Amino acid sequence: MKSEKLSPAAMAELEGRLGYAFRDARLLSRALTHASASGTENYEELEFLGDSVIQLCVTDRLYKKGGSAGEMTAERQLLVSHEPLKQAASELGLHDYIVYEGGVGEKALSSVYESVCGAIYADGGFAEAQKFVSRTLLAAHVSAPRNFKGELQELVQQRHERLPEYDTRRTGGSADRPQFESRVSVAGRTFYGSGGSKAEAEKRAAEAALEALGNPRKNF
Repeated sequence: MKSEKLSPAAMAELEGRLGYAFRDARLLSRALTHASASGTENYEELEFLGDSVIQLCVTDRLYKKGGSAGEMTAERQLLVSHEPLKQAASELGLHDYIVYEGGVGEKALSSVYESVCGAIYADGGFAEAQKFVSRTLLAAHVSAPRNFKGELQELVQQRHERLPEYDTRRTGGSADRPQFESRVSVAGRTFYGSGGSKAEAEKRAAEAALEALGNPRKNF
């Protein structure tokens, strides 16, 4: 049983772990209070808020990383599931700060991660919540997007080949959803890529060239 409210010193210690100092410390206190702690506000509403904030943070990062809608949806579903959130909460040591009576299950860890994120959003806005999620969740699971065109140029320069030459044209689609195809000529060979913009098509063509020419770098 752990029903005592956290001391100011413990709150300050946790803020150091979170990398965020609350203007309204009551939000953090509420974010750490399990529903079993009777007679006090608990974290359920902040958990609800945090879940949506995390979804948006993850969606934004995956969109910038690139990929098909299906790939991004599957990766997002994985990232916002119980295990990654529990891992992030464990690494922050949130289990040492939860206020409860009786006992709580392990789901409380992922729930408290969400409620703490919701509290940061409520206290400091989306930018602060985004920094928190990026640092504590996404840094361990989502790498920065690859610069395929830059990698391809670097590769051919190392091999003393001519720089890649791109020929990119619109091939169809509607006014709001155009389709482009790009052809890149490099090392005496031609590779193709397609996408919803010229930049995307050229990126996919460069990616195909890198795969065929044996560039060992991967993005996990």
